[in-house]
Amino acid sequence: MDGTPIRDAIYALRKARLGLERRRLDYGRETRERADRLADVLPASADELREYEREYDDLEWFHDSYADRVAAIHDAGVATDTTHWRDGVTLYVVCRALEVETAVETGVLFGSFDAHILAAMHENGGGTLHAVDLPGGPPGPFEYGHLIPDRCRDQWELHRGDARALLPDLLESVGPVDLFLHDSDHRLPHMRFEYETALGQLESGGVLASHDVRLSGLFDRFTDANGLRSCVVCDTGIARVPPLESTY
Repeated sequence: MDGTPIRDAIYALRKARLGLERRRLDYGRETRERADRLADVLPASADELREYEREYDDLEWFHDSYADRVAAIHDAGVATDTTHWRDGVTLYVVCRALEVETAVETGVLFGSFDAHILAAMHENGGGTLHAVDLPGGPPGPFEYGHLIPDRCRDQWELHRGDARALLPDLLESVGPVDLFLHDSDHRLPHMRFEYETALGQLESGGVLASHDVRLSGLFDRFTDANGLRSCVVCDTGIARVPPLESTY
């Protein structure tokens, strides 16, 4: 018997459980503790990370554009639960703290994560985000990356196709990368494939990030097995590759 229907049923059950957990999750506490949790993973103090949070709050050029583009999604009657601003802030802070220059992401849709990563790169003074998603686009009259502000688009490269086919060659050609973000197919075999493929192409001290990690324990198991220090904020897991020891 083909195992795919069984895997799909298990995945649907996990998504239902995630929905229940999200309703119980105290997102206010999650965001208040963001800096402290990230400080256990990143080479920055909680105070420094809070400064990046305040910087994000004051980023008027970004918020004006983002709000207008989210409003367009609302007006089109399209669900907006894919505009993960809480998790986007986490990625913004990570990218600022590490001065990320090269990043690869899977699963674009409206491009909330893309927008936040690119905003951080803009404030860093440069960088490139390579994004992978299937042919097609998000629901409604929108293109992939709809939420990305115009001033950041020249730092964004979209690669259309199945991540299983594109990701190994892409990572090898642009790597080593400072940040890899998984936000595509959250079924366990695909998540594991992306984690394993990305890990070998991450820069020393680089970050493996993953959305919706509360769907399963895979992120925690994978980071533990590979000696990565990690944390979870809201729905996003952040893990860092140990930096090489200095020889000086």
